[in-house]
Amino acid sequence: MNHATHSSLTFANALRLATPLFAALLSLGLAGCGGEEVEQHAAAGAGTKVQGDWITVDASKVDDTALFPGTVIASDRSPIASRMMGYVREINVREGEAVEKDDVLLTIDQSDVTSQIRQAEAALAKARSGLANARSNYERFKRLYEENAVPKQQFEQMRTAYEVAQGDFNAAQAAVEQAQSQVSYAQIRAPFAGTIVQRMADPGQLATPGQPLLMLMGSGDREIQVEVDDQAYAKLDEGDSIEVGYRQADGTAASFQAEVLRLVGAADPITRTHTVKLSVPADVPLSPGNYVTVNVVIDQKPAVTVPASAIQDRAGMQGVFVLDADDRARFRLVRIGQERGDEVVILAGLRDGDRVVVSARDHLANGVTVTRNANDEGGA
Repeated sequence: MNHATHSSLTFANALRLATPLFAALLSLGLAGCGGEEVEQHAAAGAGTKVQGDWITVDASKVDDTALFPGTVIASDRSPIASRMMGYVREINVREGEAVEKDDVLLTIDQSDVTSQIRQAEAALAKARSGLANARSNYERFKRLYEENAVPKQQFEQMRTAYEVAQGDFNAAQAAVEQAQSQVSYAQIRAPFAGTIVQRMADPGQLATPGQPLLMLMGSGDREIQVEVDDQAYAKLDEGDSIEVGYRQADGTAASFQAEVLRLVGAADPITRTHTVKLSVPADVPLSPGNYVTVNVVIDQKPAVTVPASAIQDRAGMQGVFVLDADDRARFRLVRIGQERGDEVVILAGLRDGDRVVVSARDHLANGVTVTRNANDEGGA
């Protein structure tokens, strides 16, 4: 009985001794996993001075914009279709190939056209023979009528038959010309110089009039086509200037001002969006097919903006260093909005009058005292 009680007391004492030790090890482990950097920053700042610059933020009206994806297209973009029905015999171009005006792009099989020409020529020969016979009868009856050898009624019948034969001959001749003109449609040529950007047909496929077979994009002026919603469409007018963003060849962000060229009032029944066409300045290095972002100003709202250099990353959290009354830096978490050139919109975390550090010569940490740079004349 005494032995069991002694064992229970020994286990309880061991548990009480192990609990603080486990808590201490746990706190050390957490500090090593993520809190170590924060603790180091807090400790490093005590009594340290660094030179830097800061600004006093002030909420002002900023544009509330909506971003829409757009595509650069060529202004002279044309689908290539056939004017006759027939099977595609051969296609002479491929996607991405440059062509000149009047180059043969593809050929339609003209076997049916050849048969139509033969039929039309046979009908023309028959009409020619009928016209010759009708003319002969008309001339004979005309002489007889002048000699009073036949009644006027018979002469009028011969004249009418001759006129009908003339009409039949003219119609047959027009049919031959129309059938022969179809031969020129068998070879589809480029209406202007450009680049084949899409191929929608293959040899052996049946082509019908109006069915797009190729897409030809010219090398002339460029435009931006973008689909916007009703709210953005209501804010736009032809001639307005809109900011357009894109990525340069090295990946850096760039932007330019584009002019609104055309507005399509009818909305797409599926997407409920409106098509808007924008201009592309000649000095902007964009090619048809490039992706851009179109910024449409919807409204204006009060917000705080800071230079992008003020944004700091601490342990995966974004914030800024704000100076207190004693010029000591304190890291403050902020919620970041849109980027506007070299500035960033702060949605939450700052208020009017806060002094935000925008640059420092040394590493910033909580508690460091920030002094003006020696070459700073009055500050920002």
